[in-house]
Amino acid sequence: MIPQVLVDEDIKKWLTIDVPYWDVTTNLIPNSNAKGKIYAKQDGIIAGLPFVKRVFEIIGTEFEARVEEGARVSKKTTIALVKGDIHNLLQAERLALNILGRMSGIATQTDLMIQVACKNNENIRICATRKTVPGLSKYDKYAVIIGGGDTHRFNLSDMVLLKENHLRMFSSISEAVTKAKETISFSKKIEVEVQNEEQAIEAKIGRAHV
Repeated sequence: MIPQVLVDEDIKKWLTIDVPYWDVTTNLIPNSNAKGKIYAKQDGIIAGLPFVKRVFEIIGTEFEARVEEGARVSKKTTIALVKGDIHNLLQAERLALNILGRMSGIATQTDLMIQVACKNNENIRICATRKTVPGLSKYDKYAVIIGGGDTHRFNLSDMVLLKENHLRMFSSISEAVTKAKETISFSKKIEVEVQNEEQAIEAKIGRAHV
């Protein structure tokens, strides 16, 4: 789980972006308490409930999840109930739904890809790249885990990943792998992104990890 202090910092920052001064539309509504329901608009896997819960808690309202994190749900399933001051509920609504929708979408798509891949080989693992939105990387990666995927590397410091652009600077894959072994810590994996079977064999002979 992502440390709570980091989650709270992000949520407060997002709320500040959404409501930098005050909500000029919601202020038109008289003070009152209200209840709301969050439900699924399509089948899928739910991800992000702990973060959505904190959005409503931080803004001063109540949140009750009706399904577990990672649950498979069908269309129209009730995901959660919320209640509190109408102004606070409306200010939290869009941020909460954006988080829930994005993360559940990632988890659902990850699960679908795993199902397709495992039809051919049940040992295949689906790994996430670093092609994430800046500021949302840890949430995107978390959603991949909920969907059953592998996070792969989180940042450029995690491991050596020799891709096409890197390999162009060496005479061969073997030279690149050797250079990596001579330079980096023994604790770091060395992976090579290959384009064909020949390159895969060369990387393996050079003793790259993958």
